[in-house]
Amino acid sequence: MPMRNAMLVLALGVTLAGCAKKQDAAAPVDAAPAATTAEQPATPASAPAATPAPAAVAFDINAIPVSTAALPAWPYVVLPAGYQFSYADDLASRTKDLARVPVWTGGQLLWVEGKVFSDAIDNVDGKTYSKFEVRKNLQQAIEALGGVRLTERSFDEATYKANEKALGDFSQEFIRMQSAYSYDSDADTYVIRRADKAIWIVFQSNNDRGALLVAEGPLPEAPAKS
Repeated sequence: MPMRNAMLVLALGVTLAGCAKKQDAAAPVDAAPAATTAEQPATPASAPAATPAPAAVAFDINAIPVSTAALPAWPYVVLPAGYQFSYADDLASRTKDLARVPVWTGGQLLWVEGKVFSDAIDNVDGKTYSKFEVRKNLQQAIEALGGVRLTERSFDEATYKANEKALGDFSQEFIRMQSAYSYDSDADTYVIRRADKAIWIVFQSNNDRGALLVAEGPLPEAPAKS
């Protein structure tokens, strides 16, 4: 082969080899697989904590002065003129010689066992019913007997929920007093402390009719001194 042709063949081989190396260098490198993040299980939302019933504030009967005032005939409460009990002609039928009823002291729900009267209060003789008049006259009459008003409102919802079954049974038996034993409602509770017993009076009224409960039972135990 002539020298010139040999040199051309050699140069062509070097050129082709260089192109092959460039193509190899330009070949893409397989990308590394993307890292995957494992999904974390969702944390269930915590259920809202139940609202606990408020701690009862023990009622101390010793904080109430003993009354020696003369008591009217049972049920001890005299209504103002123009008003009477629904069963005025048969009050005995509205009395239970022994029953168990709740009274709200403003901080504690006490259950009283003893003689119980309950009835509705109506206007008569052309009198227009006045909630304010009946309530004010009852307050004056009860305080004249040595009574002390403990509260003007019923218990809260938490207290009701904690005693729902017992309060429901009571309301079915003493249906006229249902409104007084709904939570957060208007209801006056009085106590008359006698030397040997306690007389509890609960009054509730709407705009055209009232209701009264009188319970007579043993003196409640005083709270233990710390």
